[in-house]
Amino acid sequence: MRGCVCHGPIRGWCRARALNTEPSRIRAGPRRTSLVGKPAPGPGRTREGGWFRHDTRRWAPRKLWPGRRASSRAYGSGPIDRSIGSSTGCGAFALNSRNGRRPPPARNLLISETAELERLCEHLSDEPFICVDTEFLSGQTFWPKLCLVQLAGPDGEGHAVDALAELDLEPLYRLLNEAPPIKVFHACRQDVGIFFLATGRVPTPLFDTQVAAMACGYGEAASYANLAQAIAGVTISKADRYTDWSRRPLSTAQLTYALAAVTHLPAIYRKLADRLDEADRWEWLDEEMETLTDPDSYQLRADEAWRRAKLPPLPPRQQLVAQFLAAAREEMAKKADRPRRWILSDEALVQIARTGPTSAGELAEIRGVSETVARGRTGSRLLEAVREGREATLPKAEGRPKSRHKSPAAAVLLRALIRQVAAEHGIAPKLLASTEELDRIAAGDRDMAAFRGWRNRVFGERAAALCEGRIALGVDGGRLREIPLDEQG
Repeated sequence: MRGCVCHGPIRGWCRARALNTEPSRIRAGPRRTSLVGKPAPGPGRTREGGWFRHDTRRWAPRKLWPGRRASSRAYGSGPIDRSIGSSTGCGAFALNSRNGRRPPPARNLLISETAELERLCEHLSDEPFICVDTEFLSGQTFWPKLCLVQLAGPDGEGHAVDALAELDLEPLYRLLNEAPPIKVFHACRQDVGIFFLATGRVPTPLFDTQVAAMACGYGEAASYANLAQAIAGVTISKADRYTDWSRRPLSTAQLTYALAAVTHLPAIYRKLADRLDEADRWEWLDEEMETLTDPDSYQLRADEAWRRAKLPPLPPRQQLVAQFLAAAREEMAKKADRPRRWILSDEALVQIARTGPTSAGELAEIRGVSETVARGRTGSRLLEAVREGREATLPKAEGRPKSRHKSPAAAVLLRALIRQVAAEHGIAPKLLASTEELDRIAAGDRDMAAFRGWRNRVFGERAAALCEGRIALGVDGGRLREIPLDEQG
């Protein structure tokens, strides 16, 4: 829900502008769709006590119902900062704030010239940390198309860099790759991947608020909107979440949404950093950041493409054919700059690996492969990949599918154990191990993150002891209890 441009989100009617009062005096009326950045009628067009509807159709006066007092329920309650907004509209992009503070207005914050970008980057390079986010398009291309980069310093003042404008982004890349400030992202893998694609380097030092939130007990894969609500006390609008960021000019609503992605990150970062200090869990975060800052994790190698595909368990030979098919698809998608699924869907890839067609006619019988594709260059390359997979030597261990659900009973016990351990430490179970990794542990696999570093100390050692019969699980007072077993018992 968007809100009144000066007084935060309001359901229904905005009286505050006409009366110049605080939002806490506003009646919570029926839910309406409002506009961000739409100016209110001037004082000459209003009358005291009038109610004005924030929608796309009209401004309509409405009187307070007889005998009904204004509701104390308010969206955006708290003192109004007159230095930020005025009666002409502030274009504010914080939709709700418990503490009354609002981020800077969205006007004049789109940077489209190199000189402006250089001045901004020079200023931010002296800060202890900077907050970064990106907007990009990836649905119709293999390589993501960077459209916008949002930056904010510790003061929460947001700036948007137009990556599609005719400007040199080198100052930005120097800021991310060479400057000392900590780069704060939320769910940074895609953003960092884009910068790695452009520069061949990973921004450092790095701090991911989503990973830190998991370590601090905010649940699995905590969203930015949830953290902003829980920590900064603001509600983030999702109205422009699926907008086309390549279209120009950008509207006020688009800038509003984009800038909101970084203006609240400083408060979130500070809170999470304090929580990590209190719990002494910086070591946990450091191990996660080592993975996210490893350049190898952003290399899209064709021979590793099968790991990114949704492949079911297959016999060893079919698994090998699927790997060759995935590599061929990856190469063709890169060359054509088209999504992988446009070249060949995962379902069709699996079916080809299972049936092993040897001719264009047999390939065309696969669902999802047209006659034109089968008899064209794509079909020829797929048939070649099938032949390579059939003739290749099977590896002894690597590449073979892991046996899954080999011990369903052990997998069930591991799920109970991981929930207990996660509850003890106030963290999300997913931070310790995924469901797939639990199945692999039950099947005897130990080559995974759960048996390295802090995870091994917290969960891995206990999981191995459970699977090897050195401990048992019991229930005591409604809680699980680990019972050591005598080796001879």
